[in-house]
Amino acid sequence: MGGSVPFEEALAARLSLFKPSLAQVQDFLEKRPPRNSPGIEELVKKLKARNTNPVSSILEIPEENIFANKLLFGNTGEFMGFDTNEPTSRSGGKATAVQQIRKVKGYKALVMIGDGATDLEARKPGGADMFICYAGVQFREDVAAKANWLVFSFRDLINALE
Repeated sequence: MGGSVPFEEALAARLSLFKPSLAQVQDFLEKRPPRNSPGIEELVKKLKARNTNPVSSILEIPEENIFANKLLFGNTGEFMGFDTNEPTSRSGGKATAVQQIRKVKGYKALVMIGDGATDLEARKPGGADMFICYAGVQFREDVAAKANWLVFSFRDLINALE
């Protein structure tokens, strides 16, 4: 996440350590449902009110608008790897995804919010115009130093929109 190893190598190494089965992933999600950082729901409402489209499946974003790593499982649920065709599965992939979004949606301006080196990469030419480093869960000094704006709470973004 700090950017010292190509993302696809880091992802493959992490997943090969425990090779989660589909049943294990489902059990994990059942016992530990995804949680949003405090303030994200209010931020999304404010962005939508401004006709801005934030991205998150939990926040009712259509599946075709989601670019994410996809784990692959065999017929009996055993872990097979991850889909290397997804742009987000490799270094520079989020920049590719942002460029696709910009092209398809025709956005004149696009802001990326994230916490890691691959999120920061989305600011490459033709990608995001601005990168906001969200350090409310994990602070990465190298990423924060290169961000246009550093926030520790979504309240900072909400306040800026008011």
